[in-house]
Amino acid sequence: MSWSIEDVAIKIAGRKYDLADKITAEQSKKHPEVQASISAELREQRIKLIDMYKELLIDDLDTALNKITRWGVETGTALSEMGMTIDMALDELPYYRNEMAEVICEEAEKHGVSFKTYNDAISKLHRIIDQAAQSFSVAFVRHNKHMIESARAALNELSVPVVPLTEGVAVLPLVGEIDEERANLLMEKSLVQSTKLKVSCFIMDLSGVPVVDTIAAKQIFQVTQALSLLGIKAAVSGIRPEMAQKIVNLGIDFTKISTYSTLQQAINSLKP
Repeated sequence: MSWSIEDVAIKIAGRKYDLADKITAEQSKKHPEVQASISAELREQRIKLIDMYKELLIDDLDTALNKITRWGVETGTALSEMGMTIDMALDELPYYRNEMAEVICEEAEKHGVSFKTYNDAISKLHRIIDQAAQSFSVAFVRHNKHMIESARAALNELSVPVVPLTEGVAVLPLVGEIDEERANLLMEKSLVQSTKLKVSCFIMDLSGVPVVDTIAAKQIFQVTQALSLLGIKAAVSGIRPEMAQKIVNLGIDFTKISTYSTLQQAINSLKP
């Protein structure tokens, strides 16, 4: 009987359940905190992947690479959403590589094929699996980055909370350091929310800000000026002595801004 890559592919597919069970058991044992609860779903995906490898070995190389690239993009995104890490996901690729390489080797020996024929089949297998790893990794990292950026944006939104106190009065209680990204959001949120809430008095409370650097001080100053242009009384509360000294050393003129040692003093003074 002559060598046939189709026969090799069919033999690989014939091992799909055993291989899927083996990978699922090993990965669930190695990563129980993530994979154990979704082992059944992952097993089904592994079975489908082995069936796909059967097709890919028969397809011409360009077609096979295009198909596995689409798989990588879809699966990389899906597994990122499931909370897996990239090293955890790539950890199982050697199982497929070794198992399929073993079948190719067995069939090549059985039929006494030339080294070139054997090498062509093995090289194609490695190209397909390498492309799977590359496309999967790119999609996984891209989606993970998107999730991190979305979480950061949501956190930044929460870090600049404009709170209405009484009719016409709102406060922005700032907590933590003010970096450049947060400083820019400070201007946007202050103006938008002040207009939306129709406030006449706006207080920025710095009691929870440990340090005021040049970026933060300038942005606070600019926010108060922008609010004034909108006809809104702006004030700053919670400036501690060391913070006041830092602002003076930075050369930023706060003399035209209403400042108060406590939020309560600011509220009492700015009630419309």
